[in-house]
Amino acid sequence: MLNRSTRRPGNCKLNRHLFGLLLLVAFATPVAAEANRFFLLLDPYFYRSPLVLPVEGTKETVFTFYRALDDATLIPAKPEELSDREQAAVQIQTKSHARKLLEVTKPEVIRDTHGVVTALRLDSSDPTLSGILLLPDIGNHYADLLGPDCYFAVPNRRTVLFFPRLASNIHSFSPLVHSLYHNDPWPISIEIFEIVNGKLRASGRFSDEF
Repeated sequence: MLNRSTRRPGNCKLNRHLFGLLLLVAFATPVAAEANRFFLLLDPYFYRSPLVLPVEGTKETVFTFYRALDDATLIPAKPEELSDREQAAVQIQTKSHARKLLEVTKPEVIRDTHGVVTALRLDSSDPTLSGILLLPDIGNHYADLLGPDCYFAVPNRRTVLFFPRLASNIHSFSPLVHSLYHNDPWPISIEIFEIVNGKLRASGRFSDEF
């Protein structure tokens, strides 16, 4: 009787401890998995998505919160899905994913007839590509080829173009940017972007006269 009564409290305590651990794992895993499925990406304003953040210098382009259903399918997140704190976490998650994406995506180097680099073209099947423009140092990521503080174009979800800041012929790319914008099922913008004080800012637009 004594042995049996002294074992039971110990077993119960151990069982409660194990049960608590199982609950912790059960509830923690889905939260982590769910958080990894949200991204903050560039979008045209005319999509009128329900949960967006402004981009400085423009009303035509916004950052939109998306939930990824799979590697290729995104749906706009609803305001009730993400609190302010969770939105901040999504921005961190998007930046982390963007850095990994940059590591595995090689840009196409575009040169003029003299062999001078005039642009870089980054293409990816990953629909979250535009998330790289959340990175405060993205303007210098290809500084060895373009020099510091480059300009960007984001005509659609699959393409980002990088231009040297000192380039005098950036508008010569207007036909390409307009084509990539108008002939894609997920257009984003025909604006020119730059990073100012660590944040994305629209500083102009590509001419439609060409």
